[in-house]
Amino acid sequence: MDFVTSELRQLRAFAKRRLAGPRGPGLVDFLEGARWEDTAWDRPLVPEPLSLGFHTPWWALYDEEQRLALNHWIYMLMYYRISDGERFVVAANRAVADFLDGVDADVAGLLRLEADEEEDHIAAFERVRAVLTRRHGVEGLRMPVKPLRPYLVSRRTLRFLCERFGADFVASYYLGRGIVNHLGKAFETQVETVDAGASALARLSHLHTVDENRHMAVSRMMAACTHGLVERRKHTSALYEALHHGLQHVMVRYTLSDTLTKRQERAMSLHVLPRMRAFQNVPRERLEATIDAHFTGLNGLERVRNTFMPRFNQRILERACLAPEDKRDWFELITSLQGNLRYFPAHYVPGLSTTERLLPDPEA
Repeated sequence: MDFVTSELRQLRAFAKRRLAGPRGPGLVDFLEGARWEDTAWDRPLVPEPLSLGFHTPWWALYDEEQRLALNHWIYMLMYYRISDGERFVVAANRAVADFLDGVDADVAGLLRLEADEEEDHIAAFERVRAVLTRRHGVEGLRMPVKPLRPYLVSRRTLRFLCERFGADFVASYYLGRGIVNHLGKAFETQVETVDAGASALARLSHLHTVDENRHMAVSRMMAACTHGLVERRKHTSALYEALHHGLQHVMVRYTLSDTLTKRQERAMSLHVLPRMRAFQNVPRERLEATIDAHFTGLNGLERVRNTFMPRFNQRILERACLAPEDKRDWFELITSLQGNLRYFPAHYVPGLSTTERLLPDPEA
């Protein structure tokens, strides 16, 4: 496959360039110089149509302060989820970097650089979340998490997967990570437009997308060229293939299941919103009905994701170093889990369409 050689060449050149280039100021450094705590907190932090409940009949029943709280909650919810995902990236990138140390030192160094950037992102958005939770009177609440989370965000678990499944795990991981990158990018392209991008928090989101654009490009290249970077096992048994197939299904279901994701986000919303100051006098039944309607219907975030991500997902899946039947398996499984989301373009079938005219990578 010529594109494997091409993507591998690009990845190695990209790694050299990033490792040799100067490190720009991180997000924490930006916050320390931006007087961001002076932000006018009485303004939306995401475009209003993304607010929880905006596309439900219940929106009209809330006053201005309550609508603002519903708007701020989506910001808190999404950056909590993004930061949670970035914790997994830190652990996974470092495990894969250890696996690649004897194969390509530059690529391993690039993945460790990304892990360092993700730790900076987590720290920055945790600072913002701490201020927001104080403002809304919900400081210190612990968020519900997906089942088995501590076992998955584990260096030991990820090192075991690298050792047992090698290049197969690495390729699958970066394919999945790329699709998740597109989910987050769709949200942040909206956040960075608030106040015409002039506020400190809109600028923070913009700076975050600059880093994540590069991470998206690495996800695409790693998904495409891992079997060129690290030779796939020459001798695989039927048992190995069955275990690898099962691993892929678990990864996709855990990461992209609409039911599992919405169950967590709904639980987080039910846990936090009734405790916010703005909703002290709102009947719990109304809040629960709003949350249910938001996560059942086509909400604002799903609308922007459905516009943004299908063609990017088509590109990364088409160019992934998977067998045609594995691509179809990924496609069919993701599609079966998508709910209101549309991960791929209408009428797309893996292997039967060209990638020549797809959207370019944001990093390009």
